[in-house]
Amino acid sequence: MNILVVDIGTSSMRGILFTQRGERLAAEQVKYEPVKYPDGRIEQSPESWTGSLETIAAGIAKNAREKQLSVDAVAVTSQRSAIIPVDASGQPLMDTIMWQDRRNAGICRELEPYNDLIFEKSGAKINTVFSGSRMTWIKRNRPDVCRKLYKFVNIPEYVMHYMTGQYRTDVTYGSRSHLMNLRERRWDKEMLDIFDIQEEQLCELLEPGSVCGTVTPEFAGKTGLPEGIPVITCGGDQQCAAIGQGAFQEGTLSLVAGTGGFLVTALDEVPDEPAPQLIFNCSSVAGHYMVEANVLTCCSAFDWFGKNFYPAAQTGQIDYDTINRELQMLDGSVSDVTVLPYFQGRSTPKWNPEARAYFGEISLASDRKSMMKGLLEGIFMEIRNNIQLFGSYAQIGRAYISGGLTNSRVINQLQADVYGISLYHMEDSESTALGALMVALVGQSVYPSLERAFEVIRGNGETECYTPRAEVHGAYEEKREKMNGLYERIYAE
Repeated sequence: MNILVVDIGTSSMRGILFTQRGERLAAEQVKYEPVKYPDGRIEQSPESWTGSLETIAAGIAKNAREKQLSVDAVAVTSQRSAIIPVDASGQPLMDTIMWQDRRNAGICRELEPYNDLIFEKSGAKINTVFSGSRMTWIKRNRPDVCRKLYKFVNIPEYVMHYMTGQYRTDVTYGSRSHLMNLRERRWDKEMLDIFDIQEEQLCELLEPGSVCGTVTPEFAGKTGLPEGIPVITCGGDQQCAAIGQGAFQEGTLSLVAGTGGFLVTALDEVPDEPAPQLIFNCSSVAGHYMVEANVLTCCSAFDWFGKNFYPAAQTGQIDYDTINRELQMLDGSVSDVTVLPYFQGRSTPKWNPEARAYFGEISLASDRKSMMKGLLEGIFMEIRNNIQLFGSYAQIGRAYISGGLTNSRVINQLQADVYGISLYHMEDSESTALGALMVALVGQSVYPSLERAFEVIRGNGETECYTPRAEVHGAYEEKREKMNGLYERIYAE
């Protein structure tokens, strides 16, 4: 069985045609970038999703025909909490409000008195990332949109509807909305009332690995994909990344250091007394859960610094070779510069949408490389704050890392030193796409379990291991304590 996995990220959409053993047969990618406004709005044209999807599907279909390969199903995984309101014909009524967008911060502050109830029901305290308050903002501020509104959809729901004509989704996306009862895995009337959303404005909830519909004649005609093949919802990108890295069993941490930093470990069920600093979601393992934490800016902060302070002379792009060389010069040392990495506010463990980045302890001896290393240390120490919280629910013995900030050995060693645990980086970094592939194959009964699918698809891959240096880790624990104290002084209530 050959499956086209569509992986919808923040900076690009990719399509990879895999065999059921995880062999890559063809690949297509379309890059894009959301529009970022000074007031915190972050938007993207809905046509970028459908246009990218058509380009990818057509390219894969053409490649498959030329190689005489079959395309037997489409599996979808995606970023999770952006929102697009659509009318009854499925046409978007405004640009996508992206997951990093902060225009809903005022509504979140208004709903804070409901925080205990929201957390008890949905598994997460009120925050600007989840999609429910984004829908509320549209209801209150865009009457022109609401007059024509039929559904609120996120990006994967929009894309899957474009392929199938069906409005279906899975519980991993529902658990990122504040609108779903986490334990009962259904839309919750009390939450819908609090956020002023009607259930009929949302998609039907399914388990991950379910078929949401089949490719319509219209989409087949536009792309060349076979009409009638199943379209499978595999769950959110972070859920699939965790599975692709083997973190579908308790004790293994999945860490994706991409645009933001996402930490996931598996849970069989929601704890009786979950810590409100963390986020509890449905996993892409049907019927199971995961505990999650996130840092809102990782690669995005790194790229900002790189573009401004490390432009390549000829192209103007980031000079990664120089960054790596300069970081290597500082390997094993701790930067004197202290950075609070809150460029888009703070998420777990202390949600604060008003927090901002801070560079401090700068002296005349400070230079570009010490500031870059200080920035990376700040990002990784914030991740370490979240790892520490996970210990209450699962004893973390190792972590699998992926994402843009894991493509450098010196940066990976820095992460191991800050976190104080062994890190494993797989040779094939397509953890999200491979995780979606495994979920789809188990859902289609090709494999009896995820354990078996992982064994076949990832069992023989090469893995690099990064072991923390005890003395350096101790120094970072001291610096992390100072960083957390600095945050408390700046944002003391």
